Order: sequence, then C-alpha cells, then structure tokens
Amino acid sequence: MPDHIGRRCAPLHILSCTVLISVLANACGGGDSPTKPGSVDRTVIRVVAGADQTDTISTQLAQALVVEIHDTTGKLLPGATVRFTSLTGTGSVLVSSVSAQSFGSFVSDAADAQGRARTLVRLGLFAGPAQIEVNVPELGAVDTINFTVKPGAPARFTITPRDTSIPPGGSYTLKAQTMDRFSNPLPGAVPTLSASGVNITPAGLVTATSPLARGVITVSYQGASDSAFVAVIPKLPMVMNRGQSVVVINSDGTGATTLASSFDQSLAPSAVASTSSVVYYQGDPGYSGKVWVAQPNQSPRVLLPGVTRPEGWPSLSPDGTWVYFVRDYKSLWRVRLDGTGLDSLTSFTEARIYAAPTISPDGQSVAIEDGTGVKIVDVATKATRRLSVTCPYPRYSPDGVYFACQGAGFLAIVKSDGTGYRTVANVLYTFDELSGIDWTPDGKWLLVNTIYPAAMLYEVATGGGIKLSGLGVVFQASFVR
Repeated sequence: MPDHIGRRCAPLHILSCTVLISVLANACGGGDSPTKPGSVDRTVIRVVAGADQTDTISTQLAQALVVEIHDTTGKLLPGATVRFTSLTGTGSVLVSSVSAQSFGSFVSDAADAQGRARTLVRLGLFAGPAQIEVNVPELGAVDTINFTVKPGAPARFTITPRDTSIPPGGSYTLKAQTMDRFSNPLPGAVPTLSASGVNITPAGLVTATSPLARGVITVSYQGASDSAFVAVIPKLPMVMNRGQSVVVINSDGTGATTLASSFDQSLAPSAVASTSSVVYYQGDPGYSGKVWVAQPNQSPRVLLPGVTRPEGWPSLSPDGTWVYFVRDYKSLWRVRLDGTGLDSLTSFTEARIYAAPTISPDGQSVAIEDGTGVKIVDVATKATRRLSVTCPYPRYSPDGVYFACQGAGFLAIVKSDGTGYRTVANVLYTFDELSGIDWTPDGKWLLVNTIYPAAMLYEVATGGGIKLSGLGVVFQASFVR
C-alpha cells in the first residue's frame, strides 16, 4: 500500500480508511468470489452438444449429451466426476453410459483429456418437459439440461362412459380422447364417432331411438379404433326372487315392490299381465312344497289348502285363469287361480331340479322337459306328443313358434315341432340352475339368469348380449307379459 495513503488515514479516520483499504485491495485483485455450492456456473459446466432436444416417447436420441468441465479459473478439468441424473417432472428421460447402453435414472462419467463427459439419452414414456441434472461434486456445480418429450402415434382412447344403459328416447354425452400407447393425450387428434343401435353426433351426444337395443359406438382415428357400449333398456315389468322375496320390478331396476317374503331359497315366481296375482312355491317340491298366491296389499295365501302332496314350480297361463304346477317331480297338473278345477294332465321323467312347465301363448298346450326330450300336452284333450330334441329349460316364444333352450354354456332355439334347431349364443357366464329363461314380449331377446355378473339379454338374431345391471343380483327373474 502506498505510504501516503497510510499517513492520511492515521490521525482521524481509522475506521473509514479500513473500509477504503479493503475496497482498494479487492479492486486490485486481492480476493476471489467463489461459486456457491449448487448454483449454476456456466463457466464450470459448459454444454457442448445435446441440450434442448425434442422427439417422441421411447426415442433414443442420436446426439449424446456432452458437457465440458472447467475449474473456477476456466481451465479444463480432466478426470472430474460428472453425475447425470433424470429429474422427475411432467415428462421423463433416461440416461446411460456411452459404453453400456443400459438406461436408467442415473449414470456417472469421468471427464476425458479434453475435460468432456458424456451420456446417452433416451426419452421416456411420459410426454412433456423433461430434465437431466448435471452435477460436478468436487466443484459443487450443478446445471439442468432441458428436453421435450412428444406423444407417440395414436394407439388407444379414453372413453367415458365405456358401458352404460339408458331408457328409450334417453341421451347422454360420450367423451373420447385419442392417446398414444402409453396413454399420453393427443389434444389435436379428434376421433371420429359412429354408432349402430343408437344415434351419435360428432360432438358425442348419444340418443336412443329403439325401444330395446345393444348400441355399439365406434371411436376411431388414423387406423386406431375402439368401442363403447350402451344398452337401451325399457321399463318392462318383471317378477323375480330377490333376497328370498317375491318382487315385481321394471327391467331398468325401478318400481320394485315386494309382495311376499320367505325363508326358502327357491320361490320360482310367475306372473302375467292379465292378473295382478303372482304364484310361487315354498318348501321342497319333492316332499313339502306348496304353491302360494300373492297380490299387492294382501297377505299371501296357499293355493290348495289341506292337500298333502308336494307341489312346486308353478306357471300362470297367459289369460291368468290357470296355474300349472308339478307334483312329486313326476306329474304335471293344473288348477284355477281360485283353487277350483284341479286337473291331472300327464306324467313325465324328471330331467333336472328345475321343472317349471311352459304354456303356449294361446293357452292350448303346455310343455315340460321330459328326460332327454320335451313333452307337449294338449290341455283340452290331454293328448301328448314328445319331441326328441335336447332342450333344457324349454320356454315358449311369444308367438308360440319356438322353444328357447338353455344348455351348458349355450342358448338355442328350436321350433315347437322339433325342427330348426339353432344356437343363438355361446355364453361364458355361469347359468343359475334354479332359474329358467324367458323371452322379451317382442320375442327378439332372451333373458338369462346368471350367477355373475347380472341378468343378461341375448339378441336372438345376432347373439349380442346386454347386461341388466340395474336389477342388481338377479334370481329366478321373468317378464310379466
């Protein structure tokens, strides 16, 4: 320090001169300002190549990320340890050593003689901004390098709702978005919507135009396609055994009314539109069963009080006049709904536990499974004929032309003269062995009671299925027609 400066400061302004001396010393290069640990110092970490690249998901970038390391004086720093770490963000990116090509979230490299360290870069599965942190521990220097991950090609769709039901004339809005194979949205890829069984607008407004239909909505974009389903379910009256109770209910699950309750598991209720009465049985149809009659707002009554022979599996005639039932699993009988006119019709050979008879729409004949065939009785003459056709759980169609049959994993129909057998559908769901099958009033669909997932409707013409999910757990259900 020059002598004249020291002399001027000594007498009066010692403190001020101390500050001045410090300032002058720094101005003359007498002190360094070190880089704070963790701060970005571009003079220490210099990107040579590979920053700010953009490409699609899963792409390995042709250009490696190359950085050059300098010490705080600007000199190259060969041998320095450089750590490359993938940072968690919207997008994703992976790193690998140049020699191994094994990608992960972290890799370390030593700077070469030119002070350069490298990592291979592969873009990850998630689209969006992505970053790699570059860290030189011995210098406390850190930098972040940016990348952009773009979505891949159209591959799939998110569809909401994917499976639903609506009443005839009802509507809802379907939402669909195009995605790549890893579910990254493609905002500009607006899918095309088309439908069968229902109407749909380009904006996704779905409207039911049929009284009962299985609508299929196709979502497509540039070769990728997917489907959604909508069941058009009308309010068809039904009767069912729900929780050991006789319940009348609509096919969409509304309007449930309990008419009778029991401790027995199997009740097999039967109802027709011509009467408000519902018939069912309680007890074991092989030795203790009794047929009962239930009506709204009335206590259930035994159909044939005082009779000791076991009864079960009752079915009402279409006009609501007669109740057909079985005795001892060996004989078929009928009696009027008021308990009069008891009449024995025929005997039969038991084929299975389920043994409910089925009555033709005109009421002139009744049929029941008989061993390996079907026995048909003319109720006026009691003349019988037997169809040598395997038709488990036979049920007359609404026009009387066909029987529906339910076998192990399949549905079929056969004409009431035994000809024209045809499989309607191969069914994956497990049938309930105590429940029969039924036709919708228009004869176009078959109702099947399954253990899981719900009651099903199968279209006779195509075999396509609809879940009646609004009914909940279904047991021994049939239509009231």
